[in-house]
Amino acid sequence: MARSQEVNSSATSTEKTSTVNGMPPEFAAIANQLFTPTGGIIAACAIGMVFLSMNGGGNSKNKLANAHWANGAELAAARKKAKEQINRRERNKLSLFIVKPKLIFPPELISRPGVATPNHELPIAGQKPKVIQVSQADRTIWLPDANRGIAVLGGTGSGKTYGVIDPAIRSAIDQGFPIILYDYKYAEQSSRIAGVAAAAGYQVSIFAPSFPESGICNPLDFIRDAADVDMARQVAIVLNRNFKSGGKGSEDPFFTNSGDQLIQAVLLLAKTTPYPDIIFCAKALGANNLPARVQNANLPTWVETSFGQLISMADSEKTVASVISTASILFSRFMSPDILSVFCGKTTIPLQLKGKQLLIIGMKREKQDVVAPLLATVLHMIVTRNVVSTKREDPLLVAIDELPTLYLPSLVQWLNVHREDGLSCMLGFQNLVQLEETYGKEVSRAIFGGCATKAIFNPLEPESAKIFSDYLGDEHLKYKSKSRSSGGGRTSTSTSDQERTRKLFAPEDFLKLPQGNCILISPGYSSKKEANVPRRCHIKIPKVDAERADKSKSKWESLKVRLAKSGSQVPITDAAITLRKDYFQEHFPLPAKDVTNAPKSTIPAWADGL
Repeated sequence: MARSQEVNSSATSTEKTSTVNGMPPEFAAIANQLFTPTGGIIAACAIGMVFLSMNGGGNSKNKLANAHWANGAELAAARKKAKEQINRRERNKLSLFIVKPKLIFPPELISRPGVATPNHELPIAGQKPKVIQVSQADRTIWLPDANRGIAVLGGTGSGKTYGVIDPAIRSAIDQGFPIILYDYKYAEQSSRIAGVAAAAGYQVSIFAPSFPESGICNPLDFIRDAADVDMARQVAIVLNRNFKSGGKGSEDPFFTNSGDQLIQAVLLLAKTTPYPDIIFCAKALGANNLPARVQNANLPTWVETSFGQLISMADSEKTVASVISTASILFSRFMSPDILSVFCGKTTIPLQLKGKQLLIIGMKREKQDVVAPLLATVLHMIVTRNVVSTKREDPLLVAIDELPTLYLPSLVQWLNVHREDGLSCMLGFQNLVQLEETYGKEVSRAIFGGCATKAIFNPLEPESAKIFSDYLGDEHLKYKSKSRSSGGGRTSTSTSDQERTRKLFAPEDFLKLPQGNCILISPGYSSKKEANVPRRCHIKIPKVDAERADKSKSKWESLKVRLAKSGSQVPITDAAITLRKDYFQEHFPLPAKDVTNAPKSTIPAWADGL
């Protein structure tokens, strides 16, 4: 009896202990087993199985594909980075946006024309930092790291210009950065942008041959003096390459290089005269027996050195004639009254852009074959002057829509090298096939790859759509598969997990994108482990932003009239051309022994009358 009471007392004690621990007796027994070595192993296995099931059977390394669309965290990362860059305002960290947020600038950070955009300064001890307030940005699409290049692709009517290019340019205006705008369909885009810039306090300049509102850009003004051999060589090469069918011609390298050398020499020669312009260069090349004239003249050392190759070939009349003809053909492209009026005289457009300055380079499409190489040369030289010759303090945005209409031999270098120097390029084209027509396949791929930010609209071309789809990659799909089996008069259903991949965005999806929809790829949309996560965008420009473009159009005509009145274009007359020809004949005469037997001009008859 006593023993029974003792057992019952022990059981009661155990029950009390379990109750005190807050656990029923049967669970308490299991818990006690878990604290044994065997129980610990079982518990670890159970936890591992739960973890694996929660992670889809393993980590991302075990997935068949990893492509996915940007989520809320990645959108927030882009927004945070963009706001930081807007405040830092460093030359090599530019952030643009679509749909303007509310921006409030401290007076010290407001830009002015011709003065570098003020950078963010560290606050004085005891004072709050001066920051640009950015708010009401829920609908804003951010484009951080725009200095790494932006490619905007889309066929006609896809919305690439209205939806991305124009808003991005306006965002640069809102921040007070200098801009170079190439307008192929001058003045469609210019009319939407110039008024916005003028209202923001910008100095607006235009270089558009054959238009009265155009300023002047004398290519020889890029050359400091007759000793500036390097810059003369640069101008000669850019001019010559831009006139050779997009740099893809099959000319003899000897005559191409010799032509470059002669153009360089003539440019330097013009810098020694009262007429440093392309008319004088054309007249010099049109003179008879040019080698004898320059050999007889008392030329500055570097000019004489540049003519050295021509002088050494003087005994080979056919070779000399071919080299001079190669150089003469180039200058003959300028020989039109409308074109000469903006390429001769003192340069009036800004060559060094800082702060609130907008330079519009406009194309007259009726004269595209003649004008495009000239505009490409001017654009190349201005960009080189701004990002190579001097150290920039603020970013320079170069916006080029319809890129295939302009051949820029150094574009890949601009994208990959000069972004650290403050150059930011935004390039618009319809599809890769169109781009390859001008730049070739390899260079086109380099241009596309050199732009870190890509906004891809409907390309309207299947090959490009396939390339873009492959670029985005595949996504991992996990789904359940049901199967039925029957036997013995009974039917059974079984369910199994299946995995496969599919294109994140198939080629046919690109070809079905409606107007205003695009796939945006930007390094700012990132996480700790990934960058350049794609985002699907339906771009809808708010009414207030659209009204800014409409107001700009209404001011365009008055702006053109004002620029035309303040311009300094001088019509090129026959007398002006004769004056330069006579000057060359007088100051660079033939040797006395050659005057009586002087041969005719060594260039074709059509060039002799220039």
